[in-house]
Amino acid sequence: MHQGKELNVGKLIAKLKVVAWGLKKIGTVLILVAICGMIVVYGPLLKAETNYQISTNFKSKFADSLKPIPLWEVPDKSYSVYIPKIQAISRVIGNVDAGDEKVYLEALKIGVAEALGLAHPGQKGTTYLFAHSTDGPWNFARYNAVFYLLDKTEKGDIVEIVYKNKLYKYSVFSKSVLGAQDTRYLVPQDKEELLVLQTCWPPGTAWKRLVVVAKPVY
Repeated sequence: MHQGKELNVGKLIAKLKVVAWGLKKIGTVLILVAICGMIVVYGPLLKAETNYQISTNFKSKFADSLKPIPLWEVPDKSYSVYIPKIQAISRVIGNVDAGDEKVYLEALKIGVAEALGLAHPGQKGTTYLFAHSTDGPWNFARYNAVFYLLDKTEKGDIVEIVYKNKLYKYSVFSKSVLGAQDTRYLVPQDKEELLVLQTCWPPGTAWKRLVVVAKPVY
């Protein structure tokens, strides 16, 4: 009996070693999956932040990268936005219903959205461009990377819009954080030409709205 018990204990120890080995392998795989997931989610944001820091700290050395892009490099000559300060470049999807989540989320998969029912570049009124983040940080890369550094913009910074193959330049006039329900800039007006850039704030949440207002440079 005593020898039988010792034999059973030996088998149990051997089985536990196999289980431990298996768990170790599973743990390694899970860590690798987590790392890959972090790269996919935060990679675009890290890239945007790195590019901004390089252009800011080594402006003279990298001066060529800060020059306005020629029209042939614009993503879509029918409608695109370019913000040199934060190296943000994107196609713009025009006339998107900002009140229909399904519609604007589809648009934001391929570019920045322009709110339906307002003005277009070159017209008196408000041109409203937005890039929402969604319900969690896993969607940063998918929906919010273009305007991720929008908070870095300051008064006087230039925003360039290509609309119907024509270049329009705007200068940042103000920047503010508004409540999620504050739609003051979505109300049509015909007093002056304004360009409004908006994203959710902080990134990856829907708590508030970061709004940058720019006026034409003539």
